[in-house]
Amino acid sequence: MSHLFKRIPTPSSLLPFLMLAMTIFFGGCMDITGRGPAPLDRTVDQAQRQLHTRVGYVYCMRGWLGIFSTGMDTLADKIDSKIGAPAVSVADEEYRRLQDWLIKEHDEGHINEGPLVLLGHSYGADDQIRVAEALKEHGISVDLLVVIDPVTPPPIPDNVKRAYCLYYSHPLTDWYPAWRGVPARVADPTKTPLTNIDLRTTDVGFDTSEINHVNVEAVNGVHNMVMKQIEQVCPPRTAWLQTHPATGNQPLTQVPAAVINGAAMRAPGGKPNVATP
Repeated sequence: MSHLFKRIPTPSSLLPFLMLAMTIFFGGCMDITGRGPAPLDRTVDQAQRQLHTRVGYVYCMRGWLGIFSTGMDTLADKIDSKIGAPAVSVADEEYRRLQDWLIKEHDEGHINEGPLVLLGHSYGADDQIRVAEALKEHGISVDLLVVIDPVTPPPIPDNVKRAYCLYYSHPLTDWYPAWRGVPARVADPTKTPLTNIDLRTTDVGFDTSEINHVNVEAVNGVHNMVMKQIEQVCPPRTAWLQTHPATGNQPLTQVPAAVINGAAMRAPGGKPNVATP
């Protein structure tokens, strides 16, 4: 678990106590919530995709160890069921699994129906940038990258077509590289347009005075801002079908009228598209 402590700067005198507490209570380096692996396959299952009103692939990543950022589960559910774009929530510690899975599915021709969107909060935001870096090595583009309160974000690579960052600055404590939100930066501004919005200083149409690093990803106003970005990137299925004819052995069919006129169908059993126990 030594790699975990690189992310939390700690006075050396406290490190032994922190290590003991982590060993007793956490006992591992993966998602400790008991949710199990994220159901990534749902986003490429053709039967389920036909029941969504929009095309695309959206992956929302929680914060460190999977124990933070529960609002990302809610956001993924809203994107999936209200906007109608296939979306799932992923634990931060699954980021390598996500990148390997995306590369495999892309190479097998399964991710070919709409934009690829990556979202993340806190260290999950930082790691979604790393996912984008891994995809770049395989020639895979990311249509939209959304980061919420990134902590120590690397430069966003130029295979990302557009980046959108929401953060809440704390001038007195942002020097400390933990429990903070900072603006994102891009490797090549000529290839990746970037929007940075400081929720502390920008008028965004709702009260932001109670926002902090722990709750920012659960704020409805923040969700609405993110969902507007998703709507701009992920087109309605009907519009997509007009310009992208069916190919190969994955026929694209018209969406049932009942689905078009209402919200997209949720996961089987009415459960949100998040990892399950």
